[in-house]
Amino acid sequence: RRFAVFALLAAILTSGSMIAAMYSVHIITILQANGLTLAAAVGLGALVGPSQVGARIVERLAGTRHHPIWTLFAASLLVAAGLVVLVLAPAVPAVALIAYGAGNGIWSIARGTLPLTVFGASGYAVLMGRLATPSLVAQAVSPSIGALLMQAFGASTTLSVLGAMAACNVAGVGVLWIVLRSRASAEAR
Repeated sequence: RRFAVFALLAAILTSGSMIAAMYSVHIITILQANGLTLAAAVGLGALVGPSQVGARIVERLAGTRHHPIWTLFAASLLVAAGLVVLVLAPAVPAVALIAYGAGNGIWSIARGTLPLTVFGASGYAVLMGRLATPSLVAQAVSPSIGALLMQAFGASTTLSVLGAMAACNVAGVGVLWIVLRSRASAEAR
């Protein structure tokens, strides 16, 4: 069961890394394809950074009150919401970019705290290296995959693919929560 939790967590983190890398490299092009000027796209894209910081501050203030799975769930939900809003309502990109930025900001917290909580401190560095390896490979290839998608199918389809990946991540975190909960129940018996 430990390997199943590890594999599911690795898949979620890797998918999240792919989304972040592809999005960060191609967001200006995607916003321009939605009809924004370069200046407007850059200006709106700049909302992501402060949203990340703001969400991390909120998480820091409230984060000790809940299990880190909830941080990962909130992060994946905010990322998915930001992408889906950008797909379905491109006229309100600021809302989408703020939601995405907030989710991406607390994602970085959950990426470190959840494995520590689930697997413990013993062997934590090795575990994090094993979790990071597929994520780093995904980050390296994702911008190129995004460029190929954009060239072959356009910005709208690329954004839809990112949204679908993010929605799958939300579902994956839900499955992870169920698995962790059943594991905790089994250990309590």
